[in-house]
Order: sequence, then C-alpha cells, then structure tokens
Amino acid sequence: MAAALVADLDKLSLRDRPEDPAANQIDEDEFSDDEAAEVVLAPFRFFDLPSEIRLKIYGFVLFSSKRKTSARPSGNVGSSSKNKPLAPLSHRLSLFLASRRLHDEAASLFYSVQTFRVFPIQDYSRQPVLSSLGSSYRPMIGKIELILGSSWTAPPKSWKVTSRLGLTQMTGVKIFKIFIQCDPSHPVFEGFRISNDYYTGFAGELVRQILEQLPNLGHVEFDAWPSVQKNGALMRRLLSEVRAAGQKIYWGPERGWNDWEDDNDRISTGFEKPDSTSDHAGPKEVGAVPC
Repeated sequence: MAAALVADLDKLSLRDRPEDPAANQIDEDEFSDDEAAEVVLAPFRFFDLPSEIRLKIYGFVLFSSKRKTSARPSGNVGSSSKNKPLAPLSHRLSLFLASRRLHDEAASLFYSVQTFRVFPIQDYSRQPVLSSLGSSYRPMIGKIELILGSSWTAPPKSWKVTSRLGLTQMTGVKIFKIFIQCDPSHPVFEGFRISNDYYTGFAGELVRQILEQLPNLGHVEFDAWPSVQKNGALMRRLLSEVRAAGQKIYWGPERGWNDWEDDNDRISTGFEKPDSTSDHAGPKEVGAVPC
C-alpha cells in the first residue's frame, strides 16, 4: 500500500494540467429531455447593454489595426489620412447585416468618427468620397475635408459642387477641414501656372459654394504643408470666403499656424502677443487652435 501511495505522489505536479476539452462537454445521454432543456443557454440580450458599451463593441468590430497588409488605407494627405484603420470588409458587413437596429447604431458610429474627402486625389486612398455615399448615410457624417493644390495646372472637371455630393443632406457636418498642399500663386510657380490668380479663383469659388450648402456647419479648420504661406494669395482668398460666410476659423496641428501671427512675423523667441482683432477667441479644440 505504501508503494502505491508513493507512486501516486510521484504523479503530482505544481504545473497546470492541460485542459481536456471533452471534460467540459455535456453528455446529453446522461440527462432526460427536461434536464437537457434546462442546460441550454439563453441568447445574450445585447441591446440590454448600456449604449456606451455597445459603441465600444462596435468600435472593436469596425476598426482594427490587425490587417494582413501594411498599406495605409486612408492615403497620406490631410486629416483623412489619420482615420482609424478599417477592419476587414467581411467583419463590417456582418455587423451591418445582423439587424436593422444594429445597422443603424453601428453605421452612426462608423460615419461620424471618420473624415470624408469632398473630392478624391491621387494618394491611393481607399476612403470613399462624398459622391459615392448613399443618401441614408449622409446625415451621419460629422467631418469632411477638401484637399487643395493637387492638379493645380488643370483641376479635374469632376471637381464641381453639384447635387451629387449631397452637401445639403449632411445635417451632421460640424467641421469642414481644408488642407492646402501648395499655393500656385507663389513666385516659384512662375512660368508653369496658367495665371497668377487662376487657381486662387478656382479654389475660392469652390470653398464658397461648399459653405453655402452645408446647413449646420460649426467651423472651418485650415492646415497645410510647410511651403504654404498664411499671407499668400490663396490663403487670403480662402480666409475671406470663410469670414464672409460667418464661420469660425480654427488652425490644424500640422502647419503650426495661430490667430495672431503670420509666417513672416515670427520671431526667434517663438512668442508673440496675441492680436486683439482675432476672429474667434473661443475654447480650443483637440488638435486645433481657434482663430
């Protein structure tokens, strides 16, 4: 008997034993029909969860960084390039097609947190533009972006503000972002541009028409690449259109503009006293400085 006890003790280990999948399975033959019915788990009541938790779950399904490809799905220009990476299409479709209520809640989150481009540019973005979105999704959009400077010698003929964009239906748009890649009115473009003010007039008219059709816009945010000057002809025209529309002006984080100094007014200390004639002195937004 002592030998048997020693043998049993030798089998003991402090390591966790591997879990046996069969041990957790229920043998239906051991239960009667009534007992088997009692162990069946009821469906989980997902919509009983608080809305905050449901939105978190939608976010995990719709946006995921675990992709097979490393290419940026949103391009490399402007705020739209910083959109969250999208989950595989099959995951998103499964969520949208589960039920009508699930679709409405998930779609509201999906379209409100992303920045959609007004017109496409050639930076290999997979993000859809406004004209490709269904009319039922347009009121859910919260942020749109216009990227200027691309094709400055011959803007695409499709860059027109028409009913196809559905701007009047975008009642949820509060932020209109304008990102400038280059200003063709700068002297460095002399000899290559059509005229000094051709692209300036084209861009200014485009912005004016967009502002006229957005019903509930909150403010316009400007940003640019380092070569663009705040006191250049293009920026002056765009700022005048936004002010004429009565919209507040904010500055994006990339260019580093603020409301009290122009590019050629900067001093070595990096500090200037704010001008009392600023356009807007309201609270700062995340990643933007109010003008």
